[in-house]
Amino acid sequence: MPASHTIDLTHSTALHVAQTPLYSDTVVFIDESGDANLTTVDPRFPILNLVCVLVQKTHYFNAVVPGLSRLKQRFFQTDDVVLHDSDLRRMQGACSLLRTTDTQAACQAAISDWISALEFQIITACIDKEALVRRYAHPFDPYDLAIRFCLERMSQWLASRTPRGHITQICFESRGKRQDRQADLEFNAILAKQSRLGTTSTDFSTHPMEALFIPKHANVAGLQLADLIARPLARHCLNVDSQQPVMKILQPKLYAHKIFPHTGRLNQFTAGKTRLSPAAKGSQAP
Repeated sequence: MPASHTIDLTHSTALHVAQTPLYSDTVVFIDESGDANLTTVDPRFPILNLVCVLVQKTHYFNAVVPGLSRLKQRFFQTDDVVLHDSDLRRMQGACSLLRTTDTQAACQAAISDWISALEFQIITACIDKEALVRRYAHPFDPYDLAIRFCLERMSQWLASRTPRGHITQICFESRGKRQDRQADLEFNAILAKQSRLGTTSTDFSTHPMEALFIPKHANVAGLQLADLIARPLARHCLNVDSQQPVMKILQPKLYAHKIFPHTGRLNQFTAGKTRLSPAAKGSQAP
């Protein structure tokens, strides 16, 4: 597998993807809602929800990027704006331009229409931090669990749709050189099965993946798409009835949704069959 690297994008339409026969025609964008902090768990939002958006490259360049650019031109008169769900909800940052409730609602409706028209698949993993702390004496890191679950499901999806040996690029938002380096090491350790958690493991070698860390100022449409759907999916986990309008859009695009630990407290899409070793009730449980 080629070494992962950081790329510097200067325009929203210029995602640099190596066009060689060894690369798959799928690109993946990842974002999260919530945090991995287990020391202080917010009872109002006690989860970490990781979202992976899988999209074909031709559709990405032909629909995702120009569609978002047109939306930004309509509401901000420029596409040099990085959209975030939190800014839209609070009308802060660039979204302070949406000064009236009607304008904000119109922008949200346009975003919903844009997302609805796009063709992509969602793989998402939600970690119930309160249940995790109750169940394990020494809990696993929530982000590490979430990325493992997502990569397992992603490998299954890629195996049925991409040629063996072709590399799929996984795009993360950069958090800084040190954080990116650590994340890259953990990412590749999972793929190399160097730190197994389960009784079974996924063979990632047939459909390899490469992590790319992209700075926020690069204004990448795919990362903004992942950001805009991460919180609604997380809120739906907490309250199945709270996100009905947006879930009508997202439900058909869901390939897999893992919730862990599965206690029945959160809404459950697909429990999955991931088994941890040792078992949670065993004397050697983490």
